[in-house]
This record gives sequence, structure tokens and C-alpha cells, in this order.
Amino acid sequence: MSFIVMLIIGSIGGFLSGMLGIGGAIIIFPAILLIPPLLGMDTYSAYVASGLTSSQVFFSTGTGTLKVVNQSNFSKVLLKYMGGGIFLGSVIGAITADLFSEIYVNRVYIFVAIIAFLMMVYKPKKSKNKKKMNRFLLVLLGATIGLLSGVVGAGGAFIVIPVLISIFKQPMNIVISNSIVISFIASIAAFIIKLFQGYIPFEEGLALVLASILITPIGVRIGHITPDVLQKWLISIIILLSIFMI
Repeated sequence: MSFIVMLIIGSIGGFLSGMLGIGGAIIIFPAILLIPPLLGMDTYSAYVASGLTSSQVFFSTGTGTLKVVNQSNFSKVLLKYMGGGIFLGSVIGAITADLFSEIYVNRVYIFVAIIAFLMMVYKPKKSKNKKKMNRFLLVLLGATIGLLSGVVGAGGAFIVIPVLISIFKQPMNIVISNSIVISFIASIAAFIIKLFQGYIPFEEGLALVLASILITPIGVRIGHITPDVLQKWLISIIILLSIFMI
């Protein structure tokens, strides 16, 4: 039963990951905490939910990365500076997550989700071309996002996307392509650390991974034909719903 439930959750997360450039954590984490108890199954702790989330994000963004690294919208600057900052922050966040209570882990998730939602509904000046970005700020914000996302096992795409849109004024097509790759870099540390910490049950983790590998490429193809405005609103709605699910 748990395998089937996680397969469904992973499929939804994988599809949205590919379509919207998010790692899937914004859906996976609250879904793992909420859905199993509603079906009469055992409740997963926030630690296990974060571990399972990290496995889904790692494989869904890894699959998506293979699809986007050769695209013209891919930015080596974002990968090097923001990706590097997020990686370092996620290592610290994943290692120190054990020091905090489950309530704290949930509150970190809610806090980041609220900030992400507010940034998504903010309307910055439109940009159709690539803009030169402050590299120090990319590293600083990347490290902060990585720290917070590492605690909950997320890749951080649901906060990377609004940051790139509202602060760095990047157009949606560039944001979607690069957020997947950046989230993959962030998820590496979280996945490995939480795996060794024993927070990724094999059966449930396998279901999430299989779903991600199979479904994410479909989401990527759908994302290519989805209007930017629709993608932005879908991300905003998903973030808002996830806040009320915790």
C-alpha cells in the first residue's frame, strides 16, 4: 500500500518538477505528511518525510537536468555561482537538521513557502533578455536558500524561481530551465546525507524514484509548450496550497 501511495505522490511531484522547473518538494513534503494518515497508514515523521523528499528531488531534477543542459537558456553563471552557494548551504542544512525538532523543520518549510509565494505574486519590471547578475548576491542568496532547503530535504527550486524572477529580473524561460539544474546541485548533498542518516525507507524511496524517472521527462515536454504566465500562476497556487497542507 505504501509503495502505491508513494508512486502516485512521486508521479505528481515528478510531472510538476519537469513542467514548472520545481524539484517537487513543494508538493512531496506536505503530501507525505498528510496523505498516508488519511488513508489509515502510519504517519511519517518530518525527518523521514524530508529524507524521502530529498530522494524524489534528487532523481526528478537529475532527470530534468539531462534534458535542459544543452538548451540555449542554460546559464553557466547561474550554475557556478548560485548553484555553488546552494550546494554549500544545503550541506550545512542537511547535517544540522537533526539538531532541530520536527515542529521546527515544519516551520522552516512554511516560512520558506510563504516567502516564495509573496515573491511570486510580486510583479517586477518585465525582462525579455538576459541581464548581468551580481555574482556575490547569487552566492549569498544561494547559500541561504541551500541552508533552509537542506533542512527539509528540498532542492529549493520553489524559492529559487521567485528569487530569479523578482530579484534578478530573469525571464521565465531562463528561470525554468536553470532552476531544475540548480535544484539538482542542491539535492545532491541533502540526498546523500539523509540516506546515511537512515531517513530514506527503501520501499517508499524506490517508489518515488521510479515515478520521478518515468514521469519527469513528460513534464519537461509539457513545460516547453506551457505559457509563461500559466507556469507562474501554477507555481504560486501550488506554493499557497502547500502552506495550508502542513
